[in-house]
Amino acid sequence: MRAVAGMDPELNRRCAGTCSLLLALMLGAVGGAGGCGSKTAKVTTPLSTDADFSVCAGTPAVHYASGISVLSKSGAYRVSIVSASTDQGSGAPVASAAIGYDTFTVAVASVTDGGAGSDAAAPPPDGLTMTTPAIGPSGVLADPYMPQHGHGASTVPTITPQGGGRFSVAAIDFFMGGYWQLYLDLTPPGGAADRVTFEVCIPND
Repeated sequence: MRAVAGMDPELNRRCAGTCSLLLALMLGAVGGAGGCGSKTAKVTTPLSTDADFSVCAGTPAVHYASGISVLSKSGAYRVSIVSASTDQGSGAPVASAAIGYDTFTVAVASVTDGGAGSDAAAPPPDGLTMTTPAIGPSGVLADPYMPQHGHGASTVPTITPQGGGRFSVAAIDFFMGGYWQLYLDLTPPGGAADRVTFEVCIPND
């Protein structure tokens, strides 16, 4: 923003920063109103932790909170999101699930019969692997998917074992707010893959 002649230099500097921020926010609002939009646009300011989750109204998506968990398709494993962080393209990562490139740390536990119809957790079997599943006859690896929009993301998450039943799931491309599905496969040694699907809401602001 151009400096105003005759104005105190400090006021000129503050005005320029404020006006640039307001302009960036207005442009972001205009871009967000157009639907899916460009995936190259990056958020330049940290997202509010008091986010508006109305973008996921009427869906099975859950609001992100540390510890949310799902059962695998067979019911043999419970997988919990221990922590999340988001790289929004500038500044320090945000310690939550948000628009940007997300990393989840997940913990896997085996589900055992705890008696009286309850489930108890046990350590997962040694050698259990977590992978991004292949989908369709061509075996393309699954990227995160938006069921309401009918499209996925541009990257396939990378999974790194951390020991003790924990895995890092990184490069999750949540490039817009809404209802997302994240697919993971758990495979015990000598066993078949067991699908895990997280249905999460990424807030729109």
